[in-house]
Amino acid sequence: MKNIKITAKDIVKFIHSGGDLTSEFQSNKRALKGIEAHSYLQNKYKEEDKKEVSVETLFEYENYSFYITGRMDGLLKENNKLIIEEIKSTKTDLEILEIDTRPEHLMQGKMYAYMYLKSNNLKSINVRLTYISIDGYKTKSFNKRYNASQLEKFFTNTIKEYTKWLVIFDLHQQEKLKSIEGLNFPFEEYREGQYTFMGAVYQTLIKKDILYSIAPTGIGKTIGSLYSALKTIKNEREKIFYLTAKNAGKKIVVDTVNLLKENGLICKTTVINSKEAMCLMDKVDCDPEICPYSKGFFNRLREAVNDIFVHNDVYDIKLIKDYGTYHSICPHEFSLELSSYSDLVICDYNYAFDPRVHLIRYFEDDYYSPKLLIDEAHNMVDRSRNMYSSSLCKESLINLRKAANKVKPSIRSKVKKLLDYIDKFVLDNEIEKARFFNQDEIDNDLLILIEGVTNKLDKVLSENKKFAKRDKVLDGYFELIQFLRISEFYNNNYKFIVEIVNDDIIFTLSCLDASNFILDTIKQRVSGVVFFSATLFPVDYYVKLITMGEGKTISIPSPFKQSNLGLFVDVSTSTRYRDRSRSIDNIIDSIYALAETKVGNYIIFFPSYVYLNMVLDEFNQEEYEMLIQTRNMSLRQRNKMLDEFNNVGVKSKVAFFVLGGSFSEGIDYIGEMLSGVLIVGVAMPQFNKYNELLRNHFDDEFNEGFDYAYTYPGMNKVIQAVGRVIRTNHDIGVAVLFDDRYSHKKYKSLFPNYWNHFKSISKGQYLQSYLANFWKKNT
Repeated sequence: MKNIKITAKDIVKFIHSGGDLTSEFQSNKRALKGIEAHSYLQNKYKEEDKKEVSVETLFEYENYSFYITGRMDGLLKENNKLIIEEIKSTKTDLEILEIDTRPEHLMQGKMYAYMYLKSNNLKSINVRLTYISIDGYKTKSFNKRYNASQLEKFFTNTIKEYTKWLVIFDLHQQEKLKSIEGLNFPFEEYREGQYTFMGAVYQTLIKKDILYSIAPTGIGKTIGSLYSALKTIKNEREKIFYLTAKNAGKKIVVDTVNLLKENGLICKTTVINSKEAMCLMDKVDCDPEICPYSKGFFNRLREAVNDIFVHNDVYDIKLIKDYGTYHSICPHEFSLELSSYSDLVICDYNYAFDPRVHLIRYFEDDYYSPKLLIDEAHNMVDRSRNMYSSSLCKESLINLRKAANKVKPSIRSKVKKLLDYIDKFVLDNEIEKARFFNQDEIDNDLLILIEGVTNKLDKVLSENKKFAKRDKVLDGYFELIQFLRISEFYNNNYKFIVEIVNDDIIFTLSCLDASNFILDTIKQRVSGVVFFSATLFPVDYYVKLITMGEGKTISIPSPFKQSNLGLFVDVSTSTRYRDRSRSIDNIIDSIYALAETKVGNYIIFFPSYVYLNMVLDEFNQEEYEMLIQTRNMSLRQRNKMLDEFNNVGVKSKVAFFVLGGSFSEGIDYIGEMLSGVLIVGVAMPQFNKYNELLRNHFDDEFNEGFDYAYTYPGMNKVIQAVGRVIRTNHDIGVAVLFDDRYSHKKYKSLFPNYWNHFKSISKGQYLQSYLANFWKKNT
C-alpha cells in the first residue's frame, strides 16, 4: 500500500470546493486580522470549551493507506451537546453568505466531525459553521447535527472520490519519474561550455544552493538548465519554476519541453500569463456578478482540471483559454490551479517574488519544494525593486471620486479627506517649488486615510455589482490596495517620495534594494535557484543586489569563434550631454562607414530619443532604407519593424533605436538579419533625483554609489546590444562602441573576457579601414 499523509482541508478543497471566485484582498494585515478575528471568537469560549483541537485518523482504501490530520477551531459544550466549530473570517457582507456559499467550509467541519466521532466512539455530533467579519467581528452561524452513519458515509464517499483523482495523478507521477530517469540528452554532442553549465545547475539544485552563471548566448542555456533540473526531481512535491521576463522567453521554454517530450519525457507543464492576457471578457472585472467565468468557478473547476490533465501535457495560453471557454471558467485562475498538478511551471519573475501576486501555495506554504531557474537574470535588480515599490497618483483619486460619486456619494467625503491631506502635505513641504521630495519615514497618517477609503470601497463594491464607471472605481481601488500592501514591507531600504509630474502629484514607496526580500523567499521556501544571463557583469553587483551577496558564481566561455565579431572601440569622441552637438558629425561619419563598407542591416543604438533625433535631423536618409523607433510603439508596430530585418536589399538598411528598449534585448537577429551595431555612449542612466538617491544609498552601503546607480546598469545595456550581433556559430558581424569613456580602466574592466580582441580607434584613425579589413577576412 502507498502511504498518503494529507490534511482534511486539502482533500475537501479538491473534492467539495464550490461557489464563485471572490476578489477579497489578501495581505499580511488581512491575514493578521483573520487570526485576530478567530482569536476574538475563541476567547469568548467557556472554560470547559476547547480551541485548536487536533484530530487524526487512518483509513485504507484500495491501494492507499491515508493518514489524515486536521485542527478544529473549537470543541464546545452547549446544553450537554458537543459542537465542533469551524470558523471562517471574511470581509464579505454576512447577509449574502449562506451555508452553501462555499460548500467546502461546512465539509471541512464534517470531516473533523467524523474523525473526532470515530476516535471517541460517539453516536452523533453537531457541526457549527461560523463566519466572522474582520470589520466589527459580527458573526453568522449555521448549525447541523449528524449521526455516525451519515458522517461515515460522507467521509468514505469523499475518500473514494479523492482516490479516483489520486490514481490518475499517481500514475502520471510514476510515468514522469520513470521518463526522467531514462531521459537522454536530445543532442548527440554538448555545445562548448554547455556540459559545465549543466553540471553546475544540477549540483546547485541538489544542494539547494544559489548559483549565478554568466552563460553566453549559444551554449544552449534553456535545454541545459531544464534537462539538468529535471534530473534532480525525485517526488511530486518538487517542482521546477522557469522564470523569464518576456513572453518570447516562455515560448522558447515550451518549445524545449516539446523537444524533450519527443525524446520520451512525460511532464505536465503550465504556462502562467497575466490576467489581462488570459481574460475572456472585454474588460477585466472578476466580480462574479459581472464575469460569467467567475460565477460558479469552483463548481466546474475539478471537472476542468481532470479533463485537461487526462488529455494534455503542455498547458500553454491558447490551450488554457480553450479549456476555460469550454468549461466556462476563468483561464487565469485555472492556470494557477493547474500549476498545483504540474511538474514544471513557466511564468514571470513576479509569481515567485512579488508579494502582491506571488503564488502563496509555493512561496508561503511549505508543502512544495520549488526549484527556480531564472533566465535573463540581469533584469532582476530593477524588477525586484519594482515588485516592492508602489505609487499613488492624485489624478487617480480624483477620477475615483468622480466615478464613485455616481453610486455612493458618501465615498466622496472619504476621498476628499485624502485629497486634502495630499494637498496640505505638498504645501507644508514646499514640494510645488522643488517638484521632488523624499524622506526616510513612511507617512502613517496617509496610510490611515487610505485604509479608510479602501474599507468604504470594499463595502460599496460588494453591495453594488453593476454601475456606471465601475471599472474606474476598480482602478482606483486596486491602486490604493497595492499601496497599502507594499507599505507592510517598508524598511530602511526605502524612501518615501513625492513628485510632481505633468501637474500630477505622485506618492511613491520606493524600494532602493529588495535583496533582503528576495533572499528571504529563497531561504524560506526555495530548494535551489540558478540565476543565469549572458550579461551578469560585474557579477558581484548582481549577487549583492539580488541575494545580499549570497551565492556561488560560474562564468562559461562563449562558444562562438571570437574572430566572427569585429569589435571596435572608438574613443575619439565624447558623447556626454554637454558634448552631444559636437559629436553629431563623427557619429554620422561612423554610420556611413558601416553602411558603405558592406551592404547589410545595421542598428544604431542611442541613449535617448532626443539624441537620436539630433543625429537623424542631419543624417542623409535618402541613401538608405531607414527604420526609426518612436515612443510608445505598439506591439504590432514593433513586430512589423522587426520583420524588416528578414531581408537585405541592394542598399544598406539603417535602424535608429534607443538603447535598453525592446529592440536591444531578447531578440535574435540571426545570419544576414544583422551585420552590425553602433552604440552611441555608455548607456548611463539619466542623472535625476531618483538615481541620485540610489547613488547615495549605495555609497552608504558599499561605497560604490556611482557605479551601482550609473556605470553598471548602463554597461549591461551595452553588452546586451552587442550580443544581438552574434547569435549562432555561423553569424559574422561588427560592433562599434562609440565614446571616449571606453578608454577608461573602469569600463575596460567590465568588458566580457570574449571581448579581449577589441581594437581601439583614436583620433586620426579611420573606422572604415578597420571595417574593410574585417569584412575582407570574413567574406
